[in-house]
Amino acid sequence: MKKIILSLGIAILLLAISLRAYFALVPPPQATLHEALADIIPSKLSGWKIKDMDMAESPESSARISNFLNFDDAIFRVFEKGDTFVGLYIAYWSPGKASYRWAGAHTPDTCWVLNGWTRTDRAYSIPFQHGDTHFQPAEYGVYEKNGSAQNVYFWHLVGGTAFGYEQEGVPNIFGALLDIKHHGLNLRQEQFFIRLSSNRSLENLKNTQGFNEILDSLTTIHLTASPETL
Repeated sequence: MKKIILSLGIAILLLAISLRAYFALVPPPQATLHEALADIIPSKLSGWKIKDMDMAESPESSARISNFLNFDDAIFRVFEKGDTFVGLYIAYWSPGKASYRWAGAHTPDTCWVLNGWTRTDRAYSIPFQHGDTHFQPAEYGVYEKNGSAQNVYFWHLVGGTAFGYEQEGVPNIFGALLDIKHHGLNLRQEQFFIRLSSNRSLENLKNTQGFNEILDSLTTIHLTASPETL
């Protein structure tokens, strides 16, 4: 048993040394975000009230942890029209800024539930279409709190590709190996975490004037799927 543990420890150490050498020799990819998120997402929509919320007020980023998420840019913009509510939360990390597991750790399945929400429905990597435009596969869930339910679609983009959470589990000491399997050796790609939530169904929202403009803005941050993935 001791020999197995020793061999495992040596293997992990060699992997760490190899990755360190690789990162020192190979530069990170170029960032694709060149505008402020606040300028990309609509700040005015006819018939809508729009308000920017402090990131610490979102279920993902309580005041206790918001300073530790280390975003390069982030926005939590709320849209209201009559009794329809839409919340758009986007966090961005430039290449090499955060580990994939850390950036993906504040999904609604974790942070919303820890903040008192109850998950009542969940679907993984589902199709999401905006007109003739196909978006990356979305994670979907319904979360309830104090008698209010939110339909939530979210994406964790790693280097422009949505990371699926169906294989979800507690991060472990083999996390780096799993990340290499999914993303290759260069673990320093840029990341977006995008969450779209509403008290209305997506079908209802698509028939609501102005909502498509919100979806249009998400094409700017490369949420659309490439043809080969369709």
